[in-house]
Amino acid sequence: MASLAEGQIGVPIVCENKPGASGALAFSYVARRSADGYTIGHAPVEIAIVRSLGYADIGPSDVSLICLVSKTAPALVVQADSPWQSFQEFIEAAREGAGRIVMANSGIGSIWHFNILLMEQGTGARFTHLPYGGSTPALVSVIGGHADAAVAGVGEVVSHVKAGKLRALAVFDETRSGVLSEVPTTHEMGFPIGAPAWSGFFGPGGMAEQRVTLLAKAFKTAFGTSEWAKLCRERGMEALFLDKDEFGAFAMDQQRFFESEIPKLVRLESSE
Repeated sequence: MASLAEGQIGVPIVCENKPGASGALAFSYVARRSADGYTIGHAPVEIAIVRSLGYADIGPSDVSLICLVSKTAPALVVQADSPWQSFQEFIEAAREGAGRIVMANSGIGSIWHFNILLMEQGTGARFTHLPYGGSTPALVSVIGGHADAAVAGVGEVVSHVKAGKLRALAVFDETRSGVLSEVPTTHEMGFPIGAPAWSGFFGPGGMAEQRVTLLAKAFKTAFGTSEWAKLCRERGMEALFLDKDEFGAFAMDQQRFFESEIPKLVRLESSE
């Protein structure tokens, strides 16, 4: 998005990674900068989560949301030679042998970790959780036999599935994924569970309306390019553009969802 949008605003957009605390360090960094529009941040779903986790006192209402550009559904995967051929078989095994199935996740407090907890809550299954510093090492752990299964974004698992290294058992969504169309959804199997990842942009709170509008226009133009559409198709993302008002309503709804669900999920995990 940076490379596609910078031509619209006439200045380079330099991307800098600031990992840590499920994104809280990056969110806090951007929030402390001048609201002149020259420092903006990537806004993933975790911006609606970190306050409920106690990682940082920041959320969608504390920043200037610019726009949303994509959503990504979670997928459950196991090793290609796993004995579980279906989601139902996997869940039944997890119910019968509570804690015996080792589930890799992309880090405590990450959106994929929460989807595993939502799966436990919605199905009665119980797992042993094995956190990693991202989806890539979590998926490599499953491929290497160090963990039995993982939940990650559809776009993160699709190449491994197509290469025959992983088997996808379910997509946590209402509709099937365009890149894993043969994989059933949890909803169609009677389990309405799942929380998608999403991707947008924000700036420090109090940004001038004209700056927000300028940046949103640049990102919307980038969103409409064939390059962005191709990237979304290849990575299993749903291209979805929401302007600042729509994004604000969506992000606040997501924050309320996690404020309600996280205490339940924490109690569930602590009881295991």
